Amino acid sequence: MRIIAFLQLSILLTAFQTSAQKSQLDYLGQTVPGLEAVLFHNGGLVEHPKGEKRSFNVSFSPDGKEMFFSYYKATKEKPDPTYEIKTFKQINGVWTGPKTASFSGQYSDVDINFSPDGDYIFFASDRPQPNSKGLDIYYSIKTENGWSEPIYAGTNVNTNYGEVYPSISKEKNLFFRSSRQGGYGNDDIYRAEWVNGNFVNVKNLGPNVNSVYGESNSVIAPDESYILFCTSRPEGGNIQQIYISFQIGENIWTKAVSVGQEINTEAGAGSPTLSPDAKYLFFKKTKEPQRGIYWISTKIFDRLKPKQ
Repeated sequence: MRIIAFLQLSILLTAFQTSAQKSQLDYLGQTVPGLEAVLFHNGGLVEHPKGEKRSFNVSFSPDGKEMFFSYYKATKEKPDPTYEIKTFKQINGVWTGPKTASFSGQYSDVDINFSPDGDYIFFASDRPQPNSKGLDIYYSIKTENGWSEPIYAGTNVNTNYGEVYPSISKEKNLFFRSSRQGGYGNDDIYRAEWVNGNFVNVKNLGPNVNSVYGESNSVIAPDESYILFCTSRPEGGNIQQIYISFQIGENIWTKAVSVGQEINTEAGAGSPTLSPDAKYLFFKKTKEPQRGIYWISTKIFDRLKPKQ
């Protein structure tokens, strides 16, 4: 009986381990990183004739079958549209792409991010809109046939001053950068609540996050426990770097600090995004010769968490 019970337990454990392995995201076949930032997919996702690493802003779907990213496509001959959103898809276990996203290519589309449930993708676009100008925030809905036509996020979020880099939490609060007046600097991070298809109650994240130096490229943890964003501050040599702030109450945030030298270097750091399970941070180093997409375990943030 003991032998049979042991065999049954072994079978169950094997089945559990196999299921766990299958549930892990593939990340384009890359080996996951530890506490040291390493190049993701050799630092680029699109081969450019000049060898430039123009890809950034990586976002994987929760089921791991689709990945979007932003691509700087402008040239001297064709400066517009400046950006394009591209995608890889996993079909029968094989990644195919990159291809231009179904809703992109005609206008400048950039700053893509999945919702935690995978049913929506948010991005910024300069497509014509009578209620505002410049880059504004849009979203598309996942359908049986792909992604819907982009939907304007509304005038509570979008203004004539420009809004970019949307990121949404499990609570369906939208975090984004706006250049609207009334902030602590020229560019601040804001939060809006998504209620019955409308974004309402737009609030500034306050002086522990925002500053006179300007903030952008924010990404919220799925559970809203922390937010990452980019800023250029004197203590960082006025180089764009990534900072972190922890939410300790309703829109109450700790004083933002640098995420550390493993990520922030003289090469600069920008375009942060998180894997669907928030285990990994993707970001881009912006200056040569380190320029390119990197990733690192978010366990690196544990040392920065506020003490209880």
